[in-house]
Amino acid sequence: MNTKNEKYDIILPNELGRKYTKRYKQYMYSDIEGIDGIPNWELQNFGCGPSAMATILSSIGYDLDPVDVAKKILLDNEENPLDFFTNKENKRYGITTLGFIYLLQQLNKEKQFHLEYELLKYSYKNPQSKKQQIIDMIRYEYMALILVGPKGKINHPKTFSNYGHYIAVTSVNTQNNEFYIANPNKKGDNQIDTTYSYETLIANMYTNTFDFLMVKNKSLTLKKE
Repeated sequence: MNTKNEKYDIILPNELGRKYTKRYKQYMYSDIEGIDGIPNWELQNFGCGPSAMATILSSIGYDLDPVDVAKKILLDNEENPLDFFTNKENKRYGITTLGFIYLLQQLNKEKQFHLEYELLKYSYKNPQSKKQQIIDMIRYEYMALILVGPKGKINHPKTFSNYGHYIAVTSVNTQNNEFYIANPNKKGDNQIDTTYSYETLIANMYTNTFDFLMVKNKSLTLKKE
């Protein structure tokens, strides 16, 4: 049975390949500016990336919440803003992929985590080229951070969000090779038990940002069938 908390859901494994997942809910965090020393930034409104990455890290054995993740990306050890900081004046609200790679590097270096990561990029003109590789990686050790949203696309399906938005791809259903996702917004409340095809993910991703940031805990190895 899955369990719910004010700020996260515990999604338990099932017989179809769904992995244990701790899904953080971005919208349950404070909307007060300056949260935890980060000036001019709101976790509730702009924290989908930290929420989705916290979901991944917590689900693979490293229990960090969205505030922990945001602070590590947006502030250095002296609490000075880093280049990944987003600000309203320049209308830059989202954290870049580079910020998440920096986060993973710092966690390995400073906290001796055993994270392995790969930014899997593929051709916009040939999105099927790495379909099986992505399915296989997520089916076993990896989870993935992806960016979805309607920017640059006509008739965007808006399956996961009406705006630019990060979600976590957590597992693969062994019967249909479709993906379980952990979406940190309110739409995600009703998407826990739904699976989505590779083609649906691609249709929802930002044009020309067909990247999967794959993350795994090297200390955990799942048994392959």
